[in-house]
Amino acid sequence: MIVKMSAHATATEVDAIEAKLRDLGYGVGKMIGSQVTLLGVYGDIFKLPQDDIAQMPGVERLIPISRAYKRAAQKGDALNPIHSPVSIGPVTVGGDELTVIAGPCSVESESQIMESARMVKEAGAKCLRGGVVKYRSSPYSGWEGLGSDDQDSLRRGLELIVKAGNAFEMPTVVEILDPTDVPVYEDSGVACLQVGEPNSKNQALLNRLRDTPLPVIHKRGNSLDTEAYLLWVERVMALGKENVILCERGIASCNKYTRNTLDLGSVAAFHYQLSGLPVAVDASHGTGVRDLVFPLSLAGIVSGASVVLVEAHPNPLIAKSDGFQGLFPEQLRGLVRAAEEVWRTRRTNEREYVTTAALERDYEGRMQDDRKRFFGES
Repeated sequence: MIVKMSAHATATEVDAIEAKLRDLGYGVGKMIGSQVTLLGVYGDIFKLPQDDIAQMPGVERLIPISRAYKRAAQKGDALNPIHSPVSIGPVTVGGDELTVIAGPCSVESESQIMESARMVKEAGAKCLRGGVVKYRSSPYSGWEGLGSDDQDSLRRGLELIVKAGNAFEMPTVVEILDPTDVPVYEDSGVACLQVGEPNSKNQALLNRLRDTPLPVIHKRGNSLDTEAYLLWVERVMALGKENVILCERGIASCNKYTRNTLDLGSVAAFHYQLSGLPVAVDASHGTGVRDLVFPLSLAGIVSGASVVLVEAHPNPLIAKSDGFQGLFPEQLRGLVRAAEEVWRTRRTNEREYVTTAALERDYEGRMQDDRKRFFGES
């Protein structure tokens, strides 16, 4: 981290910042230029009270110079970002087209998942999702999925969703809970593995996923801040895996009306600043309110998502899990149409997006003249 001092910062202000940083246990290197002073900060930057430092007298801004999540991080720069597409079977994610991944919370029967696949295909979505084993925080929560009993039942459940996906020419996305099950998923023909929110910090599972050739959608834990989440994503990518997709699905907050609070600021940060990986938005879990999935999915696209993950069921009123947030078929069709329209609008409007880095140098050169014009400073 670099603390850039204002061109008009006094020696006393510089000394105060340096003393503060040393008191916090950081090493400090001072670089004094002809116009500004820079303070290099060495140590665990994640523990640095950045807001407190940024508000101290004489500080112009804080500049991150390296990130612990090097593989998940943006490989380009602010003027030339690099975004890397990921393939889910024949579907390219994070490229020029929007990807909608839809389906029921869980695979309930052969007829149900076949009807779900038909619904998803007719709506215009590109991938079929569905859980075969469902994570439950309580043993009394109910349905845990067709594949929850043993590996034979897991295989049968996976066979059903893959069969449905193949019937309607859609690759399948299925959540995985146990690292020992990875070969079962790979052999079943599943196209993409999903790490759900409860397993976002499951070290054993994430380590095991480094070795699978299948792409991984890694959902953000609801207690993880923006960059802490990327460190857990980094764990999957640490040995060279590249085909990972980020997913914002809501964080815990004081809000009780929605199931979670969908963090659209982080969606934008992932896409425009922090990472080159494709970004998905899951408003189904982000809100838990069926009628809010439509507007929040569209907002996620505008914020930077190129993937929409959504739950839908042929009849959500009889769904065995999460029916309260699953869309009716008519709602899914409307969402896909609107999402494609919003995607086209975003692609057009992004031409007007100008980063601070493209303007800052010019305005820095005008600071002295502007202070004189605006404030009468000499």
